[in-house]
Amino acid sequence: MKTTIVDIKALIVAKIESIKVGAVSVFGQVTDYATGDFTKYPAVVVRPVGGAGEYVDTARNERTFSFVVDLYQEQSEAGKTKEQATDILESVVDKLLIAFDQDKTLGNEVQTVEVVEMRFDFDNRKGTYNFASFDINCVVVVNNFA
Repeated sequence: MKTTIVDIKALIVAKIESIKVGAVSVFGQVTDYATGDFTKYPAVVVRPVGGAGEYVDTARNERTFSFVVDLYQEQSEAGKTKEQATDILESVVDKLLIAFDQDKTLGNEVQTVEVVEMRFDFDNRKGTYNFASFDINCVVVVNNFA
């Protein structure tokens, strides 16, 4: 079982990278650090944003690690129209939700994973992004001994 931010973030990134249609990845770019310079779309950024812990017993603590997953789809005169960008973003959001719904333990590496909140922002200006953001919580039990 994974119990660190680094390991759990890697599991989330791997889960997102595994989402495919046929043999082709749904996402053009997946990173685990904040960036604004995307080269392929839809683009994804996975970031840890916090956590909480709770005493279980003398040997274990339960921890909840919180991550934000940001999705970007470009819309511009040279790229996708607003309608195309909206359709693409909504389609990949559905695929991401299904992937996490169907693997509630990230391959038995965490106790549970859940998408707890989702937000959309569709900008009407040219040359910008359509945007979706997810809050994902991963719960693990950590042993208090080496």
